[in-house]
Amino acid sequence: MIEVKKFLIKMKFDRTIVDALDEADPIVLDIFKRLQLLYDQYQKHHLSQAFFMASIDDIKRRFNNNYHKHQKLILFEREMKWVNMILDFKIFKIGSLRFQVFPMDHKEIERAGNDAMPLSDTIKKTFYEGRPLINVHIEKDTDLSEEAVRVSFHQATKFFKSVFKQYQFEGFVTRTWLIYPGIVKLLDKNSNISKFAQQFEIIASNQATYQALQRVYGTEDLQSIESMEKKTSLEKVIFKNLDKCGVGFGYRPFT
Repeated sequence: MIEVKKFLIKMKFDRTIVDALDEADPIVLDIFKRLQLLYDQYQKHHLSQAFFMASIDDIKRRFNNNYHKHQKLILFEREMKWVNMILDFKIFKIGSLRFQVFPMDHKEIERAGNDAMPLSDTIKKTFYEGRPLINVHIEKDTDLSEEAVRVSFHQATKFFKSVFKQYQFEGFVTRTWLIYPGIVKLLDKNSNISKFAQQFEIIASNQATYQALQRVYGTEDLQSIESMEKKTSLEKVIFKNLDKCGVGFGYRPFT
C-alpha cells in the first residue's frame, strides 16, 4: 500500500484520492497496480512521464469526480471500457487529441437504438473487421485550433509508427457529432470545428441529437437547455437547429 501511495503522489493524484486508499476495495487497488505496470511499459518504450500523465488524466479525472460525488474511490462499470483501454496501452493523449489503437469493429461503430449507424455491405468490405486503424477521441473543451490539430496528427503518426511497429496502420477514424455534415453546414467554414471536420471523409452518419446536446450543453433535457443562457454562437445555433444534429463516422489516411 505504501508503494502505491508513493506512486500516486509521484503521478500527482489528488491528495484525497491517496488518503482514501486505506479504505479502497480490491478492484480499485488492482487498477492502481495495473497503472504502475502501465508506467513500466511507458518507460520500456522510452516515453516521458509527462506523456504518461497526460494519457492517464482521464482515469484521474474519473476517480476525482466519483470521489467528490460519492466520497468513495469507485469506478462504474460503464467507465471501465475506457479505463481498461488506457491501462492496456491502447489509448494515448497526444497533443490536444486522444488516439486509440482500433482494429475496425463494426459493432462499435454501428451500435443500436437511437445511436444506431448501420454500415452498408460496401462500407463493411472496405472497412473490414480488424482493419488496422486509429480511433480519434475528442474530449470536452479540446483545443481544436488548426495548428493544435495539425500537430496532434503529426505527432500521433510518428508515435504509432515508432511504438507499434508490428502494425501497418491504414488510417484514422472518428465517430463524433463534430463532423456531422448537418452541423458543419451551420457553422462558419473557417471555424475550428469546420476545419476539423474537413480532415475526414464522411463514411456514414446518423441523425441524432444526444451527443451534440451533451457536449454543448451538458444535458439532453430540452427544457433545461431552453432556459440556459446561450453565450457562444455554437450554443445558440445548435438549439435552433436540432433537426441538423447527428453523428458522423469519418476516415483520414494514415499519413
